[in-house]
Amino acid sequence: MLLTKKGLNTILENLRVRIPAELEKELLDEYGNLANDDAGHIFEYTEQDIYEQLRKKLCPHEKNQ
Repeated sequence: MLLTKKGLNTILENLRVRIPAELEKELLDEYGNLANDDAGHIFEYTEQDIYEQLRKKLCPHEKNQ
């Protein structure tokens, strides 16, 4: 699964969180593209991977609101 702007907006609406534009760009750059591991193999993040990583990165922003 690749994270899209629409998908990220849906997640943020469900979590009722607002994030700075630079963090949004960082998340889309990191999870919106295929990833390479150390051996050069290409893999996609699972939906669970994306949600968990977003949760970890968004937690500080939730506390500020």
